[in-house]
Amino acid sequence: MNVDVIILTKSDTEKKIRMTRRTILTLKESENEYNFKVHLVESGQDVHKQYKNLLENYIYPNENFNYNRFLNHAFPKLTCDWVVISNDDVGYERGWFSEIMKIHEMRPDIHSFSPKDPALYMKYFDGHFLGSPDVYFESYSVSEAVMGWCLVIKRESLEKLIPFDELFDMYYQDNDYTENLKKHGIKHALVRHSIVSHFETINIQRLDDAKMKKMKVDEIKFRKKWGL
Repeated sequence: MNVDVIILTKSDTEKKIRMTRRTILTLKESENEYNFKVHLVESGQDVHKQYKNLLENYIYPNENFNYNRFLNHAFPKLTCDWVVISNDDVGYERGWFSEIMKIHEMRPDIHSFSPKDPALYMKYFDGHFLGSPDVYFESYSVSEAVMGWCLVIKRESLEKLIPFDELFDMYYQDNDYTENLKKHGIKHALVRHSIVSHFETINIQRLDDAKMKKMKVDEIKFRKKWGL
């Protein structure tokens, strides 16, 4: 079974290129049953040769970065029934996608999923599954269940959401995604045994003043759009 994967990256340093390659390689090595077709959207230098033989498509808009616009560039390339939207700084564990498909078989009415980051859950939600037999957590809670760094969605439902709102060029795009899920009645769940590590969680850094200011601007956009 083929699965489309969209990864946004900025290849401006050798370290960043190595990190992106690591993300793609762990993804491709994580499953035998599934073939991941990677559509890499580049906001740095045009370095497609660095990713030779790893990609289905190398998309280089050559314009100022806008998170949702760059995703919109990739959507016309999709052909598979399932789509993954991924950061370039994650590590995929064996069987992560199979675990999501198991939950979808149990609950075919759920069309949007996120994997579990063990570091995030250890730091902030360590008691969530404690003593619980639950293998998934159905919720629209951003950062607890909806992980913007890794989203898995059935394409028939994604098509109800696209194009993504390009008003959200940096932050709050995951919040906007969540509100759109609610609007269209698309259910979302975090899958307990689907393990993907988000490296930013491990090496979390305080946002500088400029990023904090930008985040506040995007929060105001989000609240105004949805009347929150």
